[in-house]
Amino acid sequence: MPKSLPLATLAATLALGACNQAPRTTDNIAVDVDNAIAPDDATLNDVPVVEDADDATAVTVAAVPKAAAGTSAADAAPLHDAGTIEDEIREGRNVQRIRYGEGWAWTRGGKIVRTADRDGKEVAYFRASDNKPFFVQRGGRSYAFQGGRPSREFDGDGKARAPGPGRVREADEAAKAAHDRREQAEKARDNARDNPRGDRDRGDRRPGATPSPTPTATATPDGPRRDHDRDRDRERDHQ
Repeated sequence: MPKSLPLATLAATLALGACNQAPRTTDNIAVDVDNAIAPDDATLNDVPVVEDADDATAVTVAAVPKAAAGTSAADAAPLHDAGTIEDEIREGRNVQRIRYGEGWAWTRGGKIVRTADRDGKEVAYFRASDNKPFFVQRGGRSYAFQGGRPSREFDGDGKARAPGPGRVREADEAAKAAHDRREQAEKARDNARDNPRGDRDRGDRRPGATPSPTPTATATPDGPRRDHDRDRDRERDHQ
């Protein structure tokens, strides 16, 4: 029978495990992470939907790390800016959420400011006027960008350093994936606006559907005369 670990050792082990886990958050400040139930793949594969970000069904995403103590203001700036967007999304301030097959996107004032994959593990933040992210998260690491190039790498504790060649490649891949998700989310939003209920509810207006012909009356040379005779007979019957 295995021996029980001393209480102090067990506590230290649990604390270390917690530190190694990527922090998570939801897009609804009223819903705790442990109680969040994200829609399944079947829902995501349904027609695109634009909805309130503070909807009762919260989406779980990787949280923006906090800057480590001693981090310079320049290094901490992207963490602060991404964290501000994260807070605004969680508080539902002028925010809408786009639900579509590739994952999620959040808009503020009509501009996409965050995207996430289906699992909420790859997250990217955008300035309202840019289609390339200034901050991305992937695999427990985060990257800040300047001029479209990765400038800083952050670990889960918010410690910054210059990314090495391998990390630069990973950051570029993550940024490209985020850019593609943003483009797909834009199209999904347009489709949702044009077709808010989905093609299933559009009847004969669905693409490829053949509308039923509307019957039309066939004109005959003596049509008006026949109608006149019918009306005359009705008047005679009522006399």
